[in-house]
Amino acid sequence: MQEGININPREWLDSRIAMGMKLGLENCQTLLSRLGDPHLDFPSIHVAGSNGKGSLCVQLSAAASSSGLTTGLFTSPHLVTVEERIRIDGRPIKPDDFKRHLIRVREASEQEPECSPTYFETTFLAAMLAFSEAGVERGIIETGMGGRLDATRLVDADLCFLTTISMEHSEFLGDNLREIAFEKASIHRPGVPMIAILHEDTEVREVIEGIAGSDLVWWPSQGPTSWEGYGSMVQVAAEMLEWSSSSGECVWPGRSPDFGQDWVEGVTTRISAAHNAESLAADLSEIDRPCVLLFGMTAKNDLRETLIPLVRELASGRIFQGIVYTQPISGRNRAVTIEELKVAMSSLGMGSPDAANENPIEAFVIASKMAADSDCDLIVMGSVYLVGDLFKHMVERHGWNLWEALTSH
Repeated sequence: MQEGININPREWLDSRIAMGMKLGLENCQTLLSRLGDPHLDFPSIHVAGSNGKGSLCVQLSAAASSSGLTTGLFTSPHLVTVEERIRIDGRPIKPDDFKRHLIRVREASEQEPECSPTYFETTFLAAMLAFSEAGVERGIIETGMGGRLDATRLVDADLCFLTTISMEHSEFLGDNLREIAFEKASIHRPGVPMIAILHEDTEVREVIEGIAGSDLVWWPSQGPTSWEGYGSMVQVAAEMLEWSSSSGECVWPGRSPDFGQDWVEGVTTRISAAHNAESLAADLSEIDRPCVLLFGMTAKNDLRETLIPLVRELASGRIFQGIVYTQPISGRNRAVTIEELKVAMSSLGMGSPDAANENPIEAFVIASKMAADSDCDLIVMGSVYLVGDLFKHMVERHGWNLWEALTSH
């Protein structure tokens, strides 16, 4: 029996989750060919790196749209709904359109010989169909993981960006920074400029230089979560591609500055999707007011190492007036349980949190009250899925239009 014949397209997509992550280009090369090579209907900017990819991509998309170009933006993961991975001129595609594209991908996968794409590959293929159908003139494409063997490597890129390089996904990308840098820098195409943030590690720089050669443009390091810093990189892209605008008003739901600051009446709320040691250290360094921390993570191979920047900040007593543990309830990756988090933090010399609740909504209420009682800010940190859980709650609580709330520009 052909795979997925008795289930609807969304159920078929969800069934892809069980396949897990898989690096390699063969699946998507085959399926794109069967679909008519929609990824070649427009030029793309391809962005790889450990942190900041989404922030750079959304600002590139806003600038391209402001320049009059119909722009497709592909990112991952999503906060609330899978359609937000595929935006045209900043707006997530409609569910009915997404369903149509899923059906085409499924039909292509069921042709002989059958070819089963992963969840990520399926969303990428649907994005390419959506962009082609919409007459997109510029694609902005964020890698899923790595670069060399990531499905997005197949797009027709005339400009590449490499943001930060840090230890992540070592079970897939390599055991050290050199190996990870090789995988990510390999989005480079011969003759195509690649702008890369200057890395402090000499060996990492050598790897990137060895791959990109004379196409490489080093960009001064500015911190992995610098929204303004990525804005300056967009200006360079606009000049190189002769766009009429080098910026555009945009918001990156769950990740851009000031997003969610008014979620709690009387309490300034800060939202951080920092999820690895590098991004945690960067976002923690930017906190300059007393605050209560609501913290929850998804599973990591290197959980203790990831937590070290947080432990250092807590030990300093500089800024936190209280900490509440929780755990995300959505997303494809397993959450770190509160007990696992307590054990890991204890092994690093930290005591118990001030409060904990497995339900992130209830934990958010607890942390909000603590912040209000202490007359300080509230910061939510640790996982994009935790941010998504709370964002969905705010949408439902206030009756917001989800598609409007998710529109980035």
